Amino acid sequence: MSNYTEREILAVAIKILEESGEMTTTELKEALMFDMKPDGNDLEINMNRNDTKFEQKVRNMISHRENNELLKYCEYRRVGRNGILRSRSLPKLEREGNDKKEIAERKEKKRRFQARKVNFDELNMRNKKIGLMGEEFVLKIEKERLSQELNEKVIHISLEEGDGAGYDILSYEESGKPKFLEVKTTTGQRETPFYLTENEKAFIEEFGNEAEIVRVYEFDLETGTGKIFRMNGENFLASVNLQSVAYKVTLKKN
Repeated sequence: MSNYTEREILAVAIKILEESGEMTTTELKEALMFDMKPDGNDLEINMNRNDTKFEQKVRNMISHRENNELLKYCEYRRVGRNGILRSRSLPKLEREGNDKKEIAERKEKKRRFQARKVNFDELNMRNKKIGLMGEEFVLKIEKERLSQELNEKVIHISLEEGDGAGYDILSYEESGKPKFLEVKTTTGQRETPFYLTENEKAFIEEFGNEAEIVRVYEFDLETGTGKIFRMNGENFLASVNLQSVAYKVTLKKN
């Protein structure tokens, strides 16, 4: 039974908006409903209203944009009766020209790819302790290399939202364009094989060069540091061999 806070909704909203580029508030609400799948208390209807408690929290999150972190990532404007949230990683409105094609493409990518929660007890494909430490190492590097304005926007997605988003860290190019980092950590050499879930593969295929594999190798558990090798999504898929090594097994009913 869910009872999401506005802060929890905000974290997912930021991820969705950076992936999509621009959305109306109605589109964002629908995407949040799909990604977060509220139930229980969140789906109770508010007294004297036709909306749910979850929808009310989404409206509050947008209404409170001056006091939460939403405007750090997005610009808000009204066009007629519609509220529109636009990622600050896109060009400014007064300089943008015709960017409808880019926004349409990003929305289409988001539509085709929908993050799903992954049962890592069932998959059991990585060492969670080493994986988390590697992500924290990369997170620190990302924050240190960016300007203060951008480093404050970096989010440890896998920690904030869970392991189903298809990537671990939302970061940025120096230009302000978002990057979606999937971190793979090993204490071994760079060539040590690693596991990629079907969900992660699907995300890389959809987002191409906006996605990046960050290979952390020769990782030292005592210092929490290691060496790093990076590949953008398209180069990564063209440079590796993918081998299916596991199946989910369920017993047939007699």
